Amino acid sequence: MGTRLLPRDLTELYAHALVVEREAAKRFVELERYMRDAGMDHIADEFQSIGKEEREQYELLAVGTCGREMPKLSPWEYAPHFLGPQAGVARAPRTVREALTLAIALERRTQNFYVDVAEHTTDDTMCALAADMAADESRHIARLERLLAREPDPQAAVAGEGDVLRLKT
Repeated sequence: MGTRLLPRDLTELYAHALVVEREAAKRFVELERYMRDAGMDHIADEFQSIGKEEREQYELLAVGTCGREMPKLSPWEYAPHFLGPQAGVARAPRTVREALTLAIALERRTQNFYVDVAEHTTDDTMCALAADMAADESRHIARLERLLAREPDPQAAVAGEGDVLRLKT
């Protein structure tokens, strides 16, 4: 069985984080557009806000690594965590719940990547950066989960729910 590929040093972690955060920002732009097109502006606003945070994170990383030679990464390096361009939104979500569920899954994959790095590195600086990035993803997940909890689940509705059955006498 093959070994999971994780960044070996801080430069590689920065290179991965740049790709991860750039892709996350793109995904939230897509999800925002889908929700605006569906007239779900309150959800679109949340996607826009999280997307802005992802874009700002990317920009901070880009400024912090400016002038450094970054390693080139191939999309197959993301396979263990399903990150990278192939993890984009393939089709428009059909419901708000589906859009939120997709966003949560995407954020969890990113969080899992950072947690995996933090747990498997011996470099304290890499561990701290990865843990901080994972915490950012945790905050996004919590926001999205709160929104999901407010959305009615049509699958949970049971036919006749709320009806009072008459007792046979």
